[in-house]
Amino acid sequence: MCAINGFNFPDRELILKMKKFTSNRGPDAEGLYIDSNITIYHNRLSILDLNKNADQPMSYKNYIISFNGEIYNYRELRSSLIKFGYKFKTNSDTEVILHLFDKYNIEAFKKLSGIFAISIWDKFEKKLYLIRDTVGVKPLYYLKDNLTNKFFFSSSINSLLLNLKEKQINKSIFNYYSNLGRNDNNETIFKGIFKLMPGQLLILHNNSIEITNYLKFVFSYKEKDEDEIKQIISDTIKKQLVSDVPTSLALSGGVDSNVVYS
Repeated sequence: MCAINGFNFPDRELILKMKKFTSNRGPDAEGLYIDSNITIYHNRLSILDLNKNADQPMSYKNYIISFNGEIYNYRELRSSLIKFGYKFKTNSDTEVILHLFDKYNIEAFKKLSGIFAISIWDKFEKKLYLIRDTVGVKPLYYLKDNLTNKFFFSSSINSLLLNLKEKQINKSIFNYYSNLGRNDNNETIFKGIFKLMPGQLLILHNNSIEITNYLKFVFSYKEKDEDEIKQIISDTIKKQLVSDVPTSLALSGGVDSNVVYS
């Protein structure tokens, strides 16, 4: 669990205020990237490649990445990129995403298997890419001031509240929470603060926001026997055990966690 914070203008003092609200998500390392068009801060929880060379924000060519999450198939992707001539300085999944984006641009995100919230800044094109995994495990919120064209993004709503001029409760979302106990909308409990929905890609360019779904699923039903289901679960769990730190399982007492444990 890491955290990303940023906005589309240079301000070291403001980003240091914002990152305080996400420091609990990434106690192992911190990093800052700033230029005349962007400010990005990363709080890191080291999972893959514990070396400092894997700290973020990480850069490659004209791309700067700050990434929260874990890519389960990064080793396979890394091997395929090496065949194309890419060279790696780390063993991290972060560097794999960077090279993959350099090779395939936004088509790269369709190749990722994992849980993630990603920001990529193209300092040549002056484009900001924000991406959220298709299940929506990792949070990513944003705020745009239409008067000043200032754009903010963060792993935490609390960081964005620093930049919200009028803090008002969004009554429709409050009612949604009250009735269903969750929020399935892109609006949040605070007016003006939005969340990137699962599977969405946001591109900020020339103060204009474009949001698309980078991957669409087609669901189909096929009955499977008990042995097939067990094998699928076993294979899926093995693919996710790729971290360089010890792995544990918290049992809820429900059927799902006990199946995973067994």
